[in-house]
Amino acid sequence: MSRPAHSYLLLALVLIAPVAAGALNGLRAQPQRIDPSLYAGLRWRNIGPFRGGRVNGVSGVPGQPNTFYFGSVGGGVWKTTNAGRTWLPIFDSQPIASIGAIAVAPSNPDIVYVGSGEADMRSQISYGNGMYKSTDAGKTWTHVGLDDTRQIGKVIVDPRNPDVVFVAALGHAYGANPDRGVYRSRDGGATWQKVLFRNNDVGAIDLAFDPGDPQTVYATLWNTRRPPWSIYPPSYGPGSGVYKSTDGGANWQQLTRGLPADAVGRIGVAVAPSSRARVYAIVDAKDGGLFRSDDAGATWTKASSDQRIWGRGWYFGKVVVDPKNPDLVYISNTGVYRSRDGGKTFGEPFKGSPGGDDYHQLWIYPGDGDRMILGGDQGAVVSVDGHADHPTWSSWLNQSTAQIYRLAPDNAFPYWVTGAQQDSGAVRVRTRGRFAGITMRDWEPLCAGGESGYTAPDPLNPDIVYGGTVSTCNAQTGKTTNITPEVDLPTPPRHTWTLPLVFSPADQHALYFSDQYLFKTTDGGAHWTRISEDMTRENPGVPPNLDAATAADAPESQRRGVIYSIAPSSVRATLIWIGTDDGYIHVTPDDGKTWQNVTPRELTAWSKVVMIEASHFDANEAYAAIDRHRLEDNEPYVYRTKDAGKTWTKITGGLPRGVYLQTIKEDPKRRGLLVAGTELALFVSFDDGDSWQPLQLNMPPASMRDVAFHDNDLIVATHGRGFWVLDDASVLRQLTPEIAAASAHLFKPADAIILPPSTDDGTPTQKDEPAAENPPVGAIVDYYLKTAASGPLTIEILNASGGVVRRSSSADPVPPIDPNTLVVNAVWQRPQEPPSAAAGMHRFVWDFRPNPPAGGRGRGGRGGGGGGGGRGGLPPVAPGTYGVRLTVGGQTFTQPLTVKPDPREVR
Repeated sequence: MSRPAHSYLLLALVLIAPVAAGALNGLRAQPQRIDPSLYAGLRWRNIGPFRGGRVNGVSGVPGQPNTFYFGSVGGGVWKTTNAGRTWLPIFDSQPIASIGAIAVAPSNPDIVYVGSGEADMRSQISYGNGMYKSTDAGKTWTHVGLDDTRQIGKVIVDPRNPDVVFVAALGHAYGANPDRGVYRSRDGGATWQKVLFRNNDVGAIDLAFDPGDPQTVYATLWNTRRPPWSIYPPSYGPGSGVYKSTDGGANWQQLTRGLPADAVGRIGVAVAPSSRARVYAIVDAKDGGLFRSDDAGATWTKASSDQRIWGRGWYFGKVVVDPKNPDLVYISNTGVYRSRDGGKTFGEPFKGSPGGDDYHQLWIYPGDGDRMILGGDQGAVVSVDGHADHPTWSSWLNQSTAQIYRLAPDNAFPYWVTGAQQDSGAVRVRTRGRFAGITMRDWEPLCAGGESGYTAPDPLNPDIVYGGTVSTCNAQTGKTTNITPEVDLPTPPRHTWTLPLVFSPADQHALYFSDQYLFKTTDGGAHWTRISEDMTRENPGVPPNLDAATAADAPESQRRGVIYSIAPSSVRATLIWIGTDDGYIHVTPDDGKTWQNVTPRELTAWSKVVMIEASHFDANEAYAAIDRHRLEDNEPYVYRTKDAGKTWTKITGGLPRGVYLQTIKEDPKRRGLLVAGTELALFVSFDDGDSWQPLQLNMPPASMRDVAFHDNDLIVATHGRGFWVLDDASVLRQLTPEIAAASAHLFKPADAIILPPSTDDGTPTQKDEPAAENPPVGAIVDYYLKTAASGPLTIEILNASGGVVRRSSSADPVPPIDPNTLVVNAVWQRPQEPPSAAAGMHRFVWDFRPNPPAGGRGRGGRGGGGGGGGRGGLPPVAPGTYGVRLTVGGQTFTQPLTVKPDPREVR
C-alpha cells in the first residue's frame, strides 16, 4: 500500500540504524553473521544439462593415447582416460573457472600447465588469474603467477625440458595493462620473464615451437579491446603481427614479407612437425586468409582466401598441421576444415553441423594423426580415426559445462528449470527425472529463448514458454509464434546480447519485455503496450579505459544503452523498477504512466545494472546489483533502497574484492534473506545485505548468472557448469544466532510429498552415462549438533497420536557388503547411512516407510536414510499429520511434519 509522507522521515531514521536480518513472516533479527556450520550440511545438486559449453584449450598426453584434457571457458579443467567416453572435473578446488589454454609437458606427462582466462574476446568473456601447474597429472594444482594477465591464449612447453614454458598473455579485455605479451619461465613457473612486449595495448594470442629446435619460437601479437556497449566483434588496433625468436625468446624479429599489413587482427600460427621450414599462419585482416611459408617464416605467400576458414577471425584463428604430412592442414572455424594440398583447397568441413558448432582448438597426437581432441562451442570431442573422410567422435553430451544466462522455473510438478545456453540454444531440465535419476531423457532443447535470451514459462500454463525478443512456443508441440512488440517504434530497437523478459509476480497475466523501451502484454503477446520512452542515457559517452581504435568503432548514435533488468513488484502490480546497461535506475508506481529517475548518485555512465530486485515485502524497498568490469572496475557493487529510490545504501560487506556482481535475489518468504551471485561464487546475507557470507558449499567456482527461489528450493544458473539446485533450503529461512548458541537444534521440516520410489522400471541407465541425482524421495529432516554426541542419537517419526512410526539411531549397524555374495556390481548397492551424531548440520531422509516387522528384511529396515528407492519392502504411510522427535545428549526436540499425497494423483 502507499506510504504517507510523514513515514519517509521514519524510513530515513531506519537507514541510519543497523539494518536487521530477517526472521520468518517479515520479522527482523539483529544484524549478525550466521555461523556457517549451521548450514554446512546442505549440498548443491547439479542437474545438467549435459550438453557441453565452449572449450578453448585442449591437450592430449604423449605416451597415453586415451588420456586428454580440456579447459572450459567457464567450467574449469576436465580429464578423460578413456578417449572421451567419460569426463571428470579436476580443477574444482581452485578459485577460478575460466580456462584459456592447457599444455602437457611432452617429456613428463605428469606435468600440466593451465592458463586461466578465455581469450576468445566475446562480449560475455570471463577472466582468469594467471597460470596453474600440476605435477601429478591433475590431482593437485599450484598457482604459479601471472595473476593480472586476465586472458591467456596459448601455453607451450619445451618438448625436452618441462621447466621451460612460454605463455601468450592477451591481457585485459577492456583496458590497457602491462601484464600482456609473451612470458617465459625456465624454472617451471617459479619465476617469469616478459620476453616479447610492444606496449600496454598489444597482447599475445598464439605460440608455436620449431619441432626440431625449441630455441626457435613463433609468436603472434594482437591489439584488441572490448567496449561497454553492444557490438559483436572487438576492435583492432595497431601492433598485431607474427614474430620469431631463434634464441629461446631472448630476441624477436617481426616477420612481414608477404603477410598483410592493413587492419590486421588475430593470427594463428603452426609449424609442420615433419618439415620445420613449413609454417602456416591464419590471418584476420583486410586481405586475410591462410598464409604459408616454406623458409621458416622469412617469406610468405597466400595459400587460400577461402572465407570459410578465416571469416570472423577474431573468434577463431587456429591452424594445426598433421604430425607426419606437412600438406595436411586443419583450420577451426564454424566447421573444421582440412586441406590435403598445403592449404590451397579446402573441401567440405570434416566436422561441422547445422547448429553452427564453432570450433576453436585441435590437438593431434604426435605419433598418430588419427588421434585428436577438438574443442568447440559445444564442448570437447575425441576422434581415433581423424584421417577418415568423415571421422567419428566421442560425445559432447557428457559434459555439464553449459553456459546459462538467466533462469526461470515453471509451475509444473515436478518442475522444470528453463534458460538460454550460450552457443547451443535454450534448454529446459527436469529437477526430478522420470526414473532413477536425471538422464538424457530429462532435458531437452527449448523452442523459445535462443542462445542468450530470457525464457519465461507462463505461470498459468507451464507448456507455454516465452523467450527472446519475443516469441512464444508450446513446449509439447513445438509450435512457435513471433509476437515481438518491436514494431512502429519512435527509433529503431537497440539490442544487447541478453534482453529481459519477465512475468509480474503480482499479476500472472502481465509479461514485460524491453529494449531501450519497456513493453507490456496481458494477453500472451496478442497486444502490446509501450509503457516508457527511451530510458537510457542520452549521451553516456566513451569511457577513458578505451583506446582510440575502440572509441572510433562506436555506433553512430550517441544513445547506445538498453534496459537490462526489469523488476515488477510482488506487493503492488503497477510498481516496476528498471535498470539500464549504461547506468540508470528508474521506477514507476503506475505501470509506466509516470517515471522517476532514482539512480544512485555515484553510478556513472556504463555502470551496468545487471539485476534489479523489488522487495517481496515493502513497495519502497529494492536492491540493485551493478557490474562495472567493462570500465576496468571489477569491484562488487550492491545497493539497497528503503525509500523508493530517494536514497541508496551500498551493501557489500563480506563480498570479496575484485569480483563483480551478476545477480541479487530476495527470498520471498524470509525478509532480509538475500542471495548474490558474483562472477566466481555465490553468497548469502541473513541481515538484508549488511553482511555477506559464502553459500558455495560443494558447488564449483563459476559465473553465477542468476538465482531463483522456487517453493523451498534455491536454483542457480551458472555460466559454465549448468543448473544447480539446493533441495529444500528451508534451513536458511530458520537460521538465527540463537541456534548457533544451542547445543542441538531440530529444524522444522518442510511439507513432504509421497512419490513413487526412483527406479528405471527395467534395465537401469548405466553409471558411465551422463546423469544427475534426483532429489530425495522422502521427508527431509535437518538438525544441528554443536558438538559430537557422547551417546546414540535417535530420530523418530511419530503419528498424530504420538506413536512411533519409524525409529532410526546413529548406533544402528551398517551391514557390511560382502563382494563374494554380490550378484550385481557394488556400484549399484545404495548404502543407507544412519543419522549422524557428529558435530555440525546434518540431513536425514525418512522414506515414508514404517518400522519393518521384527526380524524382517524390508527395504530400508534400519532407518531409511537413503530416501527409499526400488521395489519391494513395506508400503509408504498414508498422507497426514506426523511429528519428528530428535533425542540426543539427554535432550528431546520435536517438530511437526505434514505428509501430502502426490498432487498428480489427487482427483
